[in-house]
Parts: sequence; C-alpha cells; structure tokens
Amino acid sequence: MNLLHIKVSPNFNGSVSREVSGYLVNRLKTKYPDLNEIVLDLSKEPLPHLDGFTIEAFFTKPEERTELQKNAVKLSDRMVDMLLDSDLLVISSPMWNLGLPSVLKAWFDHITRAGRTFMFTETGSKIGLVPDRKVYIVVASGSIFSNGPFVSHDQFTPYVNVAFQYIGITDLNFVRVDGTHDPLTREFALPKAISRVQEMHI
Repeated sequence: MNLLHIKVSPNFNGSVSREVSGYLVNRLKTKYPDLNEIVLDLSKEPLPHLDGFTIEAFFTKPEERTELQKNAVKLSDRMVDMLLDSDLLVISSPMWNLGLPSVLKAWFDHITRAGRTFMFTETGSKIGLVPDRKVYIVVASGSIFSNGPFVSHDQFTPYVNVAFQYIGITDLNFVRVDGTHDPLTREFALPKAISRVQEMHI
C-alpha cells in the first residue's frame, strides 16, 4: 500500500503543517503496517511552471512527439505516475495570500492531464480518470479561515476541492492549523490540529 506524502512548506524546522502531517502519517502507518511512504518535497524539488512548449507536447499524441517533446513531458508523467501508484495521499501546505503556494499549484498543473487523469466525452464534458482514493490535506494559516469573518477569503480549500474532483477524487479530509500568527489563537493552533487528527477515523 503506497502513501504519497507531498510537503510544501519551505520552513523545514518550524513548520506546523509538516509537524501535523508527520503525526498523521505516523497514525496511518500504525493502522496500515505495510504502508510505503513516498515523499515528494516541493520545497526541495520545486516543479517548473508549465511553458508553451510543454503544453504543446501534452496535446501532441505520444507516438507523434519529437524527442524534445518527449523530454518535456517526462517530469509531468513522473508526477502522474506517482499519483496513480498511490493508494493514499497526504498534502501538508501553508496558505499564502489566501491561496496555494505556487509550487503546489504547479503540482496540480502537472498532474491535471487530458488523457491521463481526465478525459473529454463526445459531448464536451469531462470525466476524472483517477480512481477515487482518500486524501488528507493539512493546511496552516496565520489567520482563522475555518470560521468567522474570513471564511469567504479562503481560496485554498475551494481550489483543492475542485481540482481533485476534476480528476475523479472526492474523498478529501482537511485538517486546519488555523490562526498560527494570531496572538489570540496561535498557542492553541497546533494542539487543536493534533486533536483533530486524533479524532479522525482513518
């Protein structure tokens, strides 16, 4: 059983999202003793943003690609293969400026591939091709976005929900580490998130 663990925060020593996802992964390993954790650290291995040549290669039939085009899609193919080979996903990320860090957005861009993770029907609608699997998303934010006046400002959660549904994944479980910079809540942000993980049926 394979677990793909995607880490985003560039703060390697003090990241609360990394700490909570590590705790979560340890719980999963306790439940599934044969679990094989595959780590993709996007701060250590940042993915390039898509350029015009790579996008053109995506939409060229594999058998018609030039050698340059084949090389252009190799990294994206590796990301898709890692996703398809996984049974569980854990993503740990901060929320930056109300949304996704660009390295995480780049990952979604690389794995959202026509013909590989979704397809167009004859009527023009889209169908996800990734068999549904459970995804855990640990997201840390300086302010509180799970309730209160800033709920509508959260652009992270809606994007992640729709992006996964687009490729066929609907079993999403969010763990929020809310208010890490707010003087009224930062003391409790990490303990509350750990408690949430303890209460989850994994």
